[in-house]
Amino acid sequence: MPNPKGHEDSIKDSRFKAAWQSGPTRTIRVPIALADATLEYARQLDQGVEPGDTQEKTTTQNDDPVDTASSEPRDTAGNIISPETRVNTTQSHDTRDLVDKVTWLKAENKRLQNLLSDLRVELNDTLKNAPVVLEFEPPEAADLLNRLKAKHKKSTASLADIEAILEMIEE
Repeated sequence: MPNPKGHEDSIKDSRFKAAWQSGPTRTIRVPIALADATLEYARQLDQGVEPGDTQEKTTTQNDDPVDTASSEPRDTAGNIISPETRVNTTQSHDTRDLVDKVTWLKAENKRLQNLLSDLRVELNDTLKNAPVVLEFEPPEAADLLNRLKAKHKKSTASLADIEAILEMIEE
């Protein structure tokens, strides 16, 4: 049966010391063309240093300085991505966003046009079904005089005055 503690004294000095200060790590997949720059950026962040421009110089596996601006980006198979493909990819993403926005705007425009058409039909129906306003039918002169006298007892208006006013209104 093996000793669960092993040779504790012999392994104390050889224990693995973490290379990262920020805590546990995990494996990620990044494009080969970006791997060195990404690792350099992550190390700068881990050391608490304000990350510099990692695009200028990075190192390869051999620690030979390489100008990443001149190195060609590669796809997942390791093939060099042509500048036209890179531009087309960026343009196609931007174009796709714009096409989606235009499609949404066209659909919204169509919805609003349908709503406007429905409202016009409803307004037209309402106007057709609205009761016709008859001409103004004034009350009798005697009734108006009685109302006037009820509200204003000291009024000096006569029946002839009220009839004259009603004639002016009817014109």
